[in-house]
Amino acid sequence: MDIVIGLDKIANVYKVVIDADEYLTPSKVTIRVGQGKLNEEVNYKNARTSKFQKPVVLEFHRRERSVSRLESKNAFTDAVGQYIWITIEKPIPLSQNPHNQIEIKKLTVLGYPLPEELLRRTPIPESPKLEQNDEDDVTSLKMEKLELEPKGVPKKEKKIERHSYEGDGMSMKEETNLSGDPLTSIRTIRRVLEQKMEKANFDGKTIQATVCLRAIQRIDEYEARIEDLATRRSRALEAGDLEMAERHRLAMIDCRDTVFRAVHVDLLLDRDELRAIGEQSEWAD
Repeated sequence: MDIVIGLDKIANVYKVVIDADEYLTPSKVTIRVGQGKLNEEVNYKNARTSKFQKPVVLEFHRRERSVSRLESKNAFTDAVGQYIWITIEKPIPLSQNPHNQIEIKKLTVLGYPLPEELLRRTPIPESPKLEQNDEDDVTSLKMEKLELEPKGVPKKEKKIERHSYEGDGMSMKEETNLSGDPLTSIRTIRRVLEQKMEKANFDGKTIQATVCLRAIQRIDEYEARIEDLATRRSRALEAGDLEMAERHRLAMIDCRDTVFRAVHVDLLLDRDELRAIGEQSEWAD
């Protein structure tokens, strides 16, 4: 079964969070972000001809008795587009689900719209078009639109959440260089990686130096995004829109956490380096 979500604007979709029912659980969910032409009508036909990025696959397993609830699954998409194509595989066989049903209790898309000026200067990356063998299997033929900034939702239903590092083995200690301002956090990590890269070059560790360089380049990309979000947050505060300012603040935090996850900060730095800057990882302990 496929679900297609259309966004009102082309956006940077950096994470999709899936919450499934503990008994009506899919075995696997595949998520792709696709980009079509600028200002084209958002519909199923155009979604089919869009350029989709490399898919992110989430595998689900039956809940263990020692666990109180089924954990959310995070897909770190980090892709630009106006379509999110979700493919849901057959359910996990359970006695509590005799009719083989599937229930997605909650689907959260985290990202922010990109300015048209930037999109006009950036070509759509070349990638294969999405292939779909049976169009009847697609749930959203009429194309459900999802606004990044919901309007007309009753206040009691509005809930601002952040999903950074949920269930991925990483956490941050409170009141450290990394748990405060996101810009300060990534700049701190960048300095540490620069020092590590210089030492690796001096010691002749070419591979380690190259990995650090790539991580620094990725951090630079996210630093620009966080700076843009910080500007948007300041404007929202000036306009007295506290809710929008909070959304931008949480988006900044999620950007920071996403890039740390993407460059595998906990694996690039050793245990002492992680502890020195306030980062904690189950893999490094």
